[in-house]
Amino acid sequence: MMSNVKLKLDLVCQVAVVVRDLDASLANFRKLVDIEDDSISRHDSLPAIEDGSLSPQIYKGVEEKYGYQQVNFFFGGMDIEMFAPIDDKPGNPMVDFLNEHGPGIHHLNIRLANRQEGIDFLQQDLGIVPLMECWSFGRHCAYFDMREQLGIVFEIGSRVVGPRAKMSAEEIEALCR
Repeated sequence: MMSNVKLKLDLVCQVAVVVRDLDASLANFRKLVDIEDDSISRHDSLPAIEDGSLSPQIYKGVEEKYGYQQVNFFFGGMDIEMFAPIDDKPGNPMVDFLNEHGPGIHHLNIRLANRQEGIDFLQQDLGIVPLMECWSFGRHCAYFDMREQLGIVFEIGSRVVGPRAKMSAEEIEALCR
């Protein structure tokens, strides 16, 4: 029997949230659960763009150096990625999200077994253009706004992130069976 599934999901790697105050939100997480200090990483988009580890993002078709801070940490078996804008100017993906929805889940980072085929299907067959695209450490990330259809934005990354990034290919394959 032939499957008609177009996006072959391998793994949900990360849940990303947007907040107004990164430090306060991280402190609140720490009040609720233990977070391993060595799992926490912090990034600021503007210095990352300047040093070339992050490309200017394309958001709603506009390439720009959008300013935001982020923190990542392990949460159970996956990664939490928390964003906060560095200012409140509209037109920034994080500011726009907060203005439209308030703090909350922004996207799920997923890995597809058929990454390029899945992206082509979304763009060519369904006519969904990426909400945002960027290249981080040379790897492409495409964000597809599926809120109308599914209530979520998917980031289709090109690598596994979070605690699972340390797993071998065999361990990840075993999870996907």
